[in-house]
Amino acid sequence: MNKERFEIELLSKSYRNSKRILKEVETQLFHLDRLRINDHQRIVLHIENVIASLDERERFILEKEILEGKTGNWYLEYFSMPSYYRLRRKAYSEFLRCL
Repeated sequence: MNKERFEIELLSKSYRNSKRILKEVETQLFHLDRLRINDHQRIVLHIENVIASLDERERFILEKEILEGKTGNWYLEYFSMPSYYRLRRKAYSEFLRCL
């Protein structure tokens, strides 16, 4: 599970970094050539599409952790701790399998 968690954290950082760069390009705070912009768009779209294809609970967890970057005990208002860890393990496995 530690390997999956590490991979998810890397993907989350990559996703949020690409989203930030695309927003900066859009608002003209930053300039990139078209190929680099396309690379960042592919990262964002691929991760979003894979998450959208998953089961509702898995999708919810991945949206919070990858797309929104939530950490800590954010899940306690939605799940019990054992349920969250069981669902998270399944969500991580499915997400990485689909990538």
